[in-house]
Amino acid sequence: MDKVKKYKQIVHKIIAEVGTFLSKASDLESLLLIDNINGQYMLMSDGWEGVERHYGPVVHVEVKKDGKVWLRYDGTDLEIGQTLLKKGIQPMDLVPAFHSPQARVHSGYAVA
Repeated sequence: MDKVKKYKQIVHKIIAEVGTFLSKASDLESLLLIDNINGQYMLMSDGWEGVERHYGPVVHVEVKKDGKVWLRYDGTDLEIGQTLLKKGIQPMDLVPAFHSPQARVHSGYAVA
């Protein structure tokens, strides 16, 4: 299996598991947005807590055609980046996109 396909499967599984976990832990609805063709994986939440509406991204990961996995946003305390690494994403393929390119140079992970 090629790397991109493997990485897409890993990311898809992790995002789905996080969505299941969060939907059980909260009254907010978890919305799983998957685009396997373009490598986009996003988990969003929607709902109300009292009079306050919660709507927006929880996790966003992109698997690019070059095999880089861009962790664009992690709004959880689940350390999604560490989970990606434990499940088989190589550090040199993981881009912590929530950090500036200048900071990524010193991260030990991919810059871009």
